[in-house]
Amino acid sequence: MKVALLEIKNPGDSKDFNGGFGTTFEIGRSYKSKILAFVRRNLEKNPTLSYAYISAIFKKYGHKVDYYENKLPNLKGYDLCLMHVSLIRHNEETKLISALKEKKQCRIGVYGPLATVQPELFYRSDLVIIGEPEEAIINMAKSGIIKRGRINSQPINDLDQLPFPDWSIFLLKDFSLSPLISAKPAIFVHASRGCPYGCNYCPYKVFGTYRQRKPENVVKELKHLKEKYHIKSFYFRDPTFSIGEKRIEELANLIIKEKLNLKWGCETRVDLLTAPLLKLLYSSGLRCVKLGVESTDHQLLNSYGRKPPQIKKQEEIVKFCKKTGIKVVAFYIIGIPNDTRESILSTIKYSHKLNTSFANFTICTPIPGTYFYNNIKGKIFEKNLNKFDNFHVVFNHKHLSKEEIYSLQEKAITSYYFRVRYIGRYLLDKLAERE
Repeated sequence: MKVALLEIKNPGDSKDFNGGFGTTFEIGRSYKSKILAFVRRNLEKNPTLSYAYISAIFKKYGHKVDYYENKLPNLKGYDLCLMHVSLIRHNEETKLISALKEKKQCRIGVYGPLATVQPELFYRSDLVIIGEPEEAIINMAKSGIIKRGRINSQPINDLDQLPFPDWSIFLLKDFSLSPLISAKPAIFVHASRGCPYGCNYCPYKVFGTYRQRKPENVVKELKHLKEKYHIKSFYFRDPTFSIGEKRIEELANLIIKEKLNLKWGCETRVDLLTAPLLKLLYSSGLRCVKLGVESTDHQLLNSYGRKPPQIKKQEEIVKFCKKTGIKVVAFYIIGIPNDTRESILSTIKYSHKLNTSFANFTICTPIPGTYFYNNIKGKIFEKNLNKFDNFHVVFNHKHLSKEEIYSLQEKAITSYYFRVRYIGRYLLDKLAERE
């Protein structure tokens, strides 16, 4: 079997984030915000991990795989073309599917969380994989049979049984985690999938339950990545990396024991971190951690199933990370239902106080398949799915107009990054990197 993996991707896009629905970076209209957007889009470039897993599975069973990005390839001679479809590039992806169908060269298939929760959007495709794609891909690769229609694919419970992702389909030298970690090439690694927490706006529950890999298997993959692909850094693409302190300690100790000498980052919750754990993780190569702060209005967050850590705990962890040499990216959400101008300004003020290495201010976006989306569906006015990217207003807000939310988001971002205190902090971080 000959398989083509096809992806539509703009600078700044990441299909792995936002639960696999994708996110990009679109902010403001001022020259300041345009500068920030340009820098962000041109520094960081991420691969899409699902393509690497799918390629590895097909190749394991003797099939040929090619990857194409941002082009309409000649698919003559191919048996199957697969696309990870997203919210952020939905319009472009469906147009490409239509163009490929007109050529009638091979079967066209789609997968991803959007295909799972709204398969009817992809009626022109020959097949739509419902669920995490690996089980369906394994069955296809083993049998050599490409089914049509909607194909149910159950989550893989034992993640250690999956082959290591095949990164040879990409130009690895282009992948970078900069400015978080400058060492490259850099790629993504899964140490777990899913999230056990109950935030009702979170898209990570669309695909299966929470599952972990054994630390030994993760380190085996890291050794493989270093030896075969000569990676210099990586990012754990787990929604909540540090669940299970003993397991994470074991993983860190194994990385140290193997002397991998790789820099890495992760995303987790503040209340799953302690000073001793961070110290150990730093010794194993941790140089960046992303943390969800979201809002200073904890009552508001509680109403959406989010249980935020106490302010004191947040400040202690951020302070320790700064002292240790770990960059912190803080996530904030603008325009949660019942947010007011005052509550958002309070969050902006608090972000300045934390003064983390980077801060990300997204606009509250209901993602299809989540409880939040279903609950607020009647207030959604936006029909263009490309705008469900966490940087556009898509539903009618109780207290704020569309323009007010955009204005507050731009204020949050530009007032954060164009402060003397922040610029000083950024320069200190850069100097510390060189030491």
